[in-house]
Amino acid sequence: MSEDIFDAIIVGAGLAGSVAALVLAREGAQVLVIERGNSAGAKNVTGGRL
Repeated sequence: MSEDIFDAIIVGAGLAGSVAALVLAREGAQVLVIERGNSAGAKNVTGGRL
């Protein structure tokens, strides 16, 4: 059984999670992004109220 090892696991692929993943990946980190929705970058509940 092979095991994947990640330097960072990001929960949520909204703006903050996507940018964090991008920055970490550009620095060479192995990043896993977990998103419950069908696509990354979707508007979140509080984002419309800011």
